[in-house]
Amino acid sequence: MAQAGPEIKEIIEKYREQLLSFGIPPQKIYLYGSYAKGVAREGNDIDLVVVSSDCSSLNLRERLEVLGVAAARILKPIQAVGYTPDEIAAKSYSPFLDEILAAEAIAI
Repeated sequence: MAQAGPEIKEIIEKYREQLLSFGIPPQKIYLYGSYAKGVAREGNDIDLVVVSSDCSSLNLRERLEVLGVAAARILKPIQAVGYTPDEIAAKSYSPFLDEILAAEAIAI
């Protein structure tokens, strides 16, 4: 498994700060996709799974909206999905995400 480079870590930290400004403090952020595999090319999205208890008060559309606006504020190509710790523990998500978390995700 590849490691996230300093530039990606800095982008994710700025993203985390934006999430905090929206009242979504992440307990964990996982990087997956091309950056996690170490095969990213210019123009690839930065794929993230955001885990926050505060996602529980938001429906799926609201989660995607908040996560998208936070990405837009730092002007970086971030594609994020949000889940609560309980949803992650109960595996209340897609089999695709289960595979990502088990095989390639890097906790940031």
